Amino acid sequence: MNQPITITHAGRHEIRVTPGRMLRFADGDYPLFKHPAPESVAAPDDCMAFLRQLHMSLLPVFDIADRRWLEGYFDAVIARADAARAELAVPAGLVETANAHRVWCYAAPRPLIRARLDCDGETLSANILFWLADGPLVVTSEAAPDERLLDYLAGVAAPHHPFVRRPLAGLIG
Repeated sequence: MNQPITITHAGRHEIRVTPGRMLRFADGDYPLFKHPAPESVAAPDDCMAFLRQLHMSLLPVFDIADRRWLEGYFDAVIARADAARAELAVPAGLVETANAHRVWCYAAPRPLIRARLDCDGETLSANILFWLADGPLVVTSEAAPDERLLDYLAGVAAPHHPFVRRPLAGLIG
């Protein structure tokens, strides 16, 4: 089955995912009223801070356990990129930027907050859900992030920005 699956998240927002392809931060299509100003998310640390705040804002205020889990997830994603800093290429134009290697964090799996999907005749709902290459992963706030969530550097040719379209996106050859 390679038919796209629609996941409802963050209330009334929808995103289409494809079996066999992980949903990553870089895939965009965020539930935003207005996209951030490019200069406010140009540096990787600023962009990751924006993504952290966005995802935290989608969780209920008093859902302390899930909020802690999500904070820990963002910290772990950044720590993984920092640990691999020496091996990670820095994109042109970011060479002078502090922590430029953190653009690779955009390749990490993207959490979907308050998500619901119908798959194979079954409805799945979760406060935090990830779409991995092998399907959905529901997070429980008691557990540490699944290792599959932190193995995001494998199989990625180059990171791209979550809020900036790739130069040739949408062109048909």
